[in-house]
Amino acid sequence: MSDSIRIDRIYRRIGFFACSSVFLLFLFGGLVRATGSGMGCPDWPRCFGLWAPPTCDCDLPANYQAIFLEKRLAKAERFASTLERLGFETQAQRLRENPYLDMPEQFDPLKAWVEYINRLFGVLAGFAALAFAFISFRHARFKKSRLWVFLGFVLLLINAWLGSIVVATNLLPGIVSIHFMLAFACLFAFMMALHKHNPYRWPGISNTWLLRWGLFLGTMTVVLLGTWTREQVDALRMQGILSDGTHLNMADMDHLFTVHRYLPVLLAFWVVWFLRKLPGESLGTSELPYLLFVGISLIQVLLGAVNIWFLIPTWAQLLHVLFGSLLPVLAFYLALQPSAEQSQHS
Repeated sequence: MSDSIRIDRIYRRIGFFACSSVFLLFLFGGLVRATGSGMGCPDWPRCFGLWAPPTCDCDLPANYQAIFLEKRLAKAERFASTLERLGFETQAQRLRENPYLDMPEQFDPLKAWVEYINRLFGVLAGFAALAFAFISFRHARFKKSRLWVFLGFVLLLINAWLGSIVVATNLLPGIVSIHFMLAFACLFAFMMALHKHNPYRWPGISNTWLLRWGLFLGTMTVVLLGTWTREQVDALRMQGILSDGTHLNMADMDHLFTVHRYLPVLLAFWVVWFLRKLPGESLGTSELPYLLFVGISLIQVLLGAVNIWFLIPTWAQLLHVLFGSLLPVLAFYLALQPSAEQSQHS
């Protein structure tokens, strides 16, 4: 085996590991959200001042809530001051007036460890990204993909910092959604890096520009509206409108939730219509990614119904986040496929 082939293989493996580690953050981030563990560790990067969470509040000082609340409020104030200097006075004032900002956190060993494990996988993603950046800048053959690797690495660092802001602001609405969407941007940058060096090609797949990018933009819209929907649900629960044993009342949600509910169905029907227009009597492995897209979309619709009628049970929410994260990744992979015209000329 030549050195170039060996280096290419190592590059692809490290790149795939970097992409996979970032995607795992969606899974563990969904677990954090589903179990309500977002404030399981009231400080960052440590957890209750320790590098590993305690197993009992007996290991903490008697006034630990006041201690960590004071530290968190100080960090939130620094962030609000930064927003003011950047010209976001309204957002800074909204942060200071957040009624949940000064709520102390009760120690819960399960929530602490769930959040801590999520952070460990964030560190793993950071090391994978660092290795990806190292090999990209180490060899001249990866020059085309360096910019995307660097962008993904920077976005990962920004998102890690933003994670500390999420904790400091006690899961401030909007910040959590930005934190989630930045993870997608990081993953897409790493996927682009791999694509620039060795373009994605699914054998025999039929593709059009409108379908490729339409599915991607559509799925990203679904994800964005999903984060907004979850923040609405959290606000309703905080206001006492929702309680265990009830279902989600559609009248309490805005029109964006309706778009979030039905857009995956429309995208699935669009793919089915596209597949029916293809020449030939039967579909083969060449159209498998599209069939997978339809299947995941239908699963998402079913999980959404479960979340509505049973008020977001933990298992359904976790699966909803997992499959909902997989859809844009699959759509982005399809978007990067060459169109039918490009395939004919290659």
